[in-house]
Amino acid sequence: MNRFARALIVFFAVGFAAALVTLASSPAPSAPKPGSAPTSSNSATRNHVVRVYYFHTTQRCASCKKIEAWSADAIRAAFERELGTGGLEWEVVNIDDPPNRHFVNDYKLYTKSLIVVDRVNGEQARWKNLEKVWQLLQNEASFRQYVQTEIRAYLEQRS
Repeated sequence: MNRFARALIVFFAVGFAAALVTLASSPAPSAPKPGSAPTSSNSATRNHVVRVYYFHTTQRCASCKKIEAWSADAIRAAFERELGTGGLEWEVVNIDDPPNRHFVNDYKLYTKSLIVVDRVNGEQARWKNLEKVWQLLQNEASFRQYVQTEIRAYLEQRS
């Protein structure tokens, strides 16, 4: 194994360990700050809205761009009606932008992430980091199915 591969493994292992320590020692996340993410006029009047965020940084690799593109395609293909009615919202957020930095703590972000958030009566009820997107980057069909299944579960299950 070359030096670069070993360095890359160590980098990811340290990052993963730090994320686990942070997650284990942190209180439950608070809802995103009011006004921090745009809402549609439809969502303000709905009792149940699912918002899917793709969080990235300014520096982006090919895999990061692929996760965003595949996620957007999977969402648009399966949830056109929900997107149109405001029951589902899709948002791409650069966490390097100062107004968005709070999301790192809100969702315990340690890498580029796809997060599904359930909002009931305007309040965040629950959220989930779809971490398997990284493992499924070699299989677009499995990636799409995973993303669509997780979002569908949030749309169907009322908190």
